[in-house]
Amino acid sequence: MRNIIRKFLGRTYYPLNRVEINKKNLISNYLQLSKISNKIKIAPVLKSNAYGHGLLAIAKIVDEFAPPFICVDSLYEAYELYMAKIKSKILIMGYIDPENLKVKKLPFSYAVYDLKLLEVINKYQKGAGVHIKVDTGMNRLGIKINDLEAFFTQLRNFPDITVEGIMSHFASAGNGQDEAVKLQLRNFNKALSLAKKFAINFKLSHIASSSSLLNLDSNSLEKVSNLARVGLALYGINGENTKVKLKPVLSLKSRIVQIKDLVIGEKVGYNGTFKAIKPLKIGLLPLGYNDAIDRRLSNKGVVLVNGKQCKIVGMVSMNITGIDLTNVDSAKEDDEVTVISNNSKDANSISNLAKTANTIPYDILVRISSSIRREVI
Repeated sequence: MRNIIRKFLGRTYYPLNRVEINKKNLISNYLQLSKISNKIKIAPVLKSNAYGHGLLAIAKIVDEFAPPFICVDSLYEAYELYMAKIKSKILIMGYIDPENLKVKKLPFSYAVYDLKLLEVINKYQKGAGVHIKVDTGMNRLGIKINDLEAFFTQLRNFPDITVEGIMSHFASAGNGQDEAVKLQLRNFNKALSLAKKFAINFKLSHIASSSSLLNLDSNSLEKVSNLARVGLALYGINGENTKVKLKPVLSLKSRIVQIKDLVIGEKVGYNGTFKAIKPLKIGLLPLGYNDAIDRRLSNKGVVLVNGKQCKIVGMVSMNITGIDLTNVDSAKEDDEVTVISNNSKDANSISNLAKTANTIPYDILVRISSSIRREVI
């Protein structure tokens, strides 16, 4: 859609909304995470449009570091990277319809979680790398520990498979003393030992993620993981962790498209959930829950106009959001608005917006529409 508009309008095309990607912050985060352990390499996770940041924009930056893998969720995401001539190896971690692998040979690696997928890869993707996905207790995609021996036995029947790694995922890794974390570590260690018993030649073992890399003891993690799949931390969101100083990468900018003066008693938006109790000035932004602003931020969230906080008023609509401009005397139509700030201390940072909406940062990030232009600065 953006390309169609750009071709129609030519140089006059001026997007109303844009996501700014701070390249310096992204590189800083990558380097800091890489230094946590000299035994654990970093594999950036770019699934779900790079957590809302823009798949290709982020891929082109991290590709410069030649990571062992760039991790995505789907075949579609992998193909997008391939078409963009990303040089790093690509690991597809999510579900793949086996039928889609029968069409042509593809240059990707695959997380394998059952024999059906393994059979298809062996037949139609000869020589492809696989990462055996072990369910260590989260009960998502993966082979359960009790079924692993039978799976490894069957693996011998697939000579055209290259096992690159054994992988799993923590359900929670905020505390190394958590019994669930300890159980998953034990189970993953069992899986690695069993793989060695079956003489499976793999080089990578990875259960580490952003949370575990930041919160668990490095020595314990190094015993079972030589690769960490980092997502949220790469983008500068690390909660209360102080092990490294990460910087948010993303900010979202919009513009005031109309200003209205309200008198006492006037209401704003659907169902009139906001009612003026004094004369005030509101501004309208050309984006809503279709674009990036969580509906749960209605009458709660804030944006920044000329450096000052302005509260969201009324229900966030599909494509329009109202803000209170009463305290910004200088505000005028076409002024820039910071909808999401990349300053973690601001009330409209990703982490703080998530708290306001009573959700998690991931939820806020992946709602940012891919139709909004991504601009690397």
